Amino acid sequence: MTVGPARQQITVNPGELAAFSVKFYNDSPTPIFGIVKVADFVVQDKEGSPRIIEDATQASPRFSASAWVTLPYDRMSIPANDKTLVQASLTIPKDARPGGRYIAVYFEPSSAVPQAVNDEAAGQGVSPRIASLLYIRVAGPILESAMINNLFTKSFYEYGPVKVESEILNRGDYHIRPRGMLSLTDPWGGLVEQVSLKEENVFPDAARSYENTLGSKWMLGRYKVTLVATNGEKGQALERSIYFWAFPWKVATVITLSLIIALLFGRSLYMRLAVKEASLEHMIETEKEEIEKLREELKKRKE
Repeated sequence: MTVGPARQQITVNPGELAAFSVKFYNDSPTPIFGIVKVADFVVQDKEGSPRIIEDATQASPRFSASAWVTLPYDRMSIPANDKTLVQASLTIPKDARPGGRYIAVYFEPSSAVPQAVNDEAAGQGVSPRIASLLYIRVAGPILESAMINNLFTKSFYEYGPVKVESEILNRGDYHIRPRGMLSLTDPWGGLVEQVSLKEENVFPDAARSYENTLGSKWMLGRYKVTLVATNGEKGQALERSIYFWAFPWKVATVITLSLIIALLFGRSLYMRLAVKEASLEHMIETEKEEIEKLREELKKRKE
């Protein structure tokens, strides 16, 4: 089974009547019977996976909208190799608070065991329960509030590249899709590398985590990682920085030891050569003295 659209987004006004539709596709050679329902969903993990809330009373009134939706029926069949269209109506209360509301319309075959749907599985037919997610935006002034909740990397690396973990938290009234850039600068302030954050939805009262790698294998000194992001209609700017040290100490140790050994060997060779040279000079001086003595003796004999 598949569903289309897997996700859709509509904007409504308080007190307005609206409608939307969902198509459920049966690609099997036999008909499928089951129930069709609407429920609120929330995103609680940092990977953006929705969780359907079975009991509407457990949903936050701030983001709940399942009570606004009327389905034409609660049971349906989908013919073999065919589709069934579900046309739903949406009644927006006059006092509806501006911001986001999040619901799922799902079909569950009568023989299926209920399971939670995730954002990647929605619309792909990998779960007995298949859902279409609806993002409702109630028009009006909303709160846009987000922050970089976490920016982390290890404080020391022997070799790069380095792994950087970041997290953006949404405290606003509507889901956001931040655009961010991670920058790595060297100890002298030069730009080493820049990478973009993957653009993902961050739902209200939820955080989205990101993981990126920066830099090359060989780095030396104190480096700076900076995350700059913008989000929302007003382009709210977010920025945070961290530092880490990079030093290939094993290679440096080998090089240092090699230099020390070379210096010691050179010193030893120099000392041996110096001693040998001093010995030769002494021998030469001794021979000169002997030659002078012989000359003196020869001179005396001639006289």
